Amino acid sequence: MGALAGCIARMLEWRLRRIESSTADPLPCQIAVLRNLLRRAADTELGRQYRFAEIASPEQFRARVPIMPYETACTFWHMAFDGATDIAWPGHVRYFALSSGTTAGNKLIPVTADAIKSNRRAGMMVLAYLTRRGDAASLLEGQFLYLGGSTTLRSRGRCLVGDASAIMALHVPWYARRRVLPDPQTMAITDWEAKIRRIVENYLHADVRALSACPSWAALFFRQMIAAAQAAGDPNPAVGRLWPAFSHFVSYGMAFEPYRNAFDEYVGRPIHYLDTYSSSEGGMTAIQDEPGGPMRLLVDNGVFYEFVPAERAEESDPPRLHIGEVEENRDYALLLSTNGGIWAYPLGDVVRFVSLRPARVVFSGRTQIYLSAFGEHVTLGMIEKAVAAAAAATSAVVADYTVAPRFPSAQQPRPAHRWIMEFARPPGDLNMFADVLDRTIRAENEDYDTHRANDFGLEKPLLMPVARGTFYEWMKSKGKLGGQHKVPRVARSAAMVDELLAISQTLAGGRNT
Repeated sequence: MGALAGCIARMLEWRLRRIESSTADPLPCQIAVLRNLLRRAADTELGRQYRFAEIASPEQFRARVPIMPYETACTFWHMAFDGATDIAWPGHVRYFALSSGTTAGNKLIPVTADAIKSNRRAGMMVLAYLTRRGDAASLLEGQFLYLGGSTTLRSRGRCLVGDASAIMALHVPWYARRRVLPDPQTMAITDWEAKIRRIVENYLHADVRALSACPSWAALFFRQMIAAAQAAGDPNPAVGRLWPAFSHFVSYGMAFEPYRNAFDEYVGRPIHYLDTYSSSEGGMTAIQDEPGGPMRLLVDNGVFYEFVPAERAEESDPPRLHIGEVEENRDYALLLSTNGGIWAYPLGDVVRFVSLRPARVVFSGRTQIYLSAFGEHVTLGMIEKAVAAAAAATSAVVADYTVAPRFPSAQQPRPAHRWIMEFARPPGDLNMFADVLDRTIRAENEDYDTHRANDFGLEKPLLMPVARGTFYEWMKSKGKLGGQHKVPRVARSAAMVDELLAISQTLAGGRNT
C-alpha cells in the first residue's frame, strides 16, 4: 500500500470508530448537533425570529420552531437568488439542488458549504465501510467510478442550480481526485445518453475497483458495457471480466434489493454491495454497516433528526420526538434540521428503528403515496393529474386503476411503469391515452423526464386494461369492501398486479379486456 493510501486507511479506521461510538449512544451526539446548529444560525434572520440563542434542548426547539414544509421554507431559502445573506444559515447560499418529489413539481433545496463538508465526511464513512468489507489495499489503490448528474450547473440569479450528486462531485477532496472517474469533461456532459456512451468508451477496460450509482442507472450502464464488449467481439462478456478488480458497488437514491439478482448476473461473480440513504435535503444520512442489513443513522454529521409517529404525520401539529424518545419497530416520519439552513423539515420518508443502540433503521415507506422504483419520483398528485388528462383527451371514463413498476430482466432490459386500468368507457385510442399519461408527468417532473428521454432509462407507460369488475373483486378478496377502503394507487407488490390480471382473465373468460 502506498503512503497516501496507508494514510487514508488509518483515517478511515478512525472514522469507523467514531461512527460506532456515536451510534452506540446517539442522544448526546444529537443534542450536541442541535446546539451547534442553533449557535451557528443564531444571528440569521430565521435565528432571530425564533430566538435560537435561547434554545438549549430538543424540547425547547420543538416548542418554539414549527414544522416548515417546502412551501414555507422556500419563501426564505430562495431569497438567496437575489443575493440575500444570513437568512436561514450564515452567509450566502451559492448552490441549490434540484429535486423532484412534490405535487407542486420540482424543488430547489439549499446546499451550503457546511452541508457539502458534511456530505464529504459521509462519503469517507462509506469508504470506511467498504474497506472493512474487502481488501483495503486493493480498493484504495484502484479507481472509483461515480455515475452522477451533470456538473454543468444552471444559473438562477446569484446562485447555481443542478443535481445534488453533481454539486457533490464538484467538491471531491483533493486526495481523492486522481482516483475518481469520470474525468471532469465527461462529468460535465448534460445529455445523459451521450454521457453513458462516453463513459463506456473511455472506461470499458479501466482499473475500476468500485462503482457508486443509483441502481437503475447502474443497471443501464452495465447493459451498455456488455453490449459494447459484444460489439467488439467478446462473445460472453461480464462486468467482472471487463473490470477484473471490480469489488464494490455503492447504491444510493432508491432501494437496492430489487436489483440484486440482476447485478449478480451482470457482474458474473460475487462482489460487495453497500446500500446508503441520501436526500437532497439531508445529504447522506444512513449507511448499511452489514451486508443486507439495516442502516446506521449518522447522528454526528450536521443533521438533527426528529421523528413523528407515521400515523399522525398529516396532522397540523403532530408530536415530535428526538432520538432518545423513539421505540423499536414503530414507523416514524422524518423531520430534518441541517447545516444547509433547513429547519424542522418534513422529508416525506418513513423509518423504523430496528435497534436503538446502535441506532439502526430501515426505510419503510413514504408519508405520501409515491412511485420511485427507479429514482423517477412520481407522486400521487402527478398520477391523478395524468389519469385525468388522459381520460379527458380520449373521452374515456376510468373506473379504477393502480400503477406498478416493472423491473428490468434479461427479456425486458429497460424498466417501465405498468398502468393497470379498468375503464367504464374505454378510450378510443389506447396509445393516445398512454401518450397523454407520459406527457403530463414529463411536464410535471424533471426526474421522470430525464429517465424517459429517448426511452433510455424508462420505457413509455405500459397500459394494461382489465375487465370490468376486476378491482371490485380484488378488494372483495382482501376483505376490503366499504367506504373506508381504497384501491392503492401505487401497487404494493408485484403479487397485486398478478392477482388483478388473474381476476381479469377469469371475468373476461380468459380474455384480458
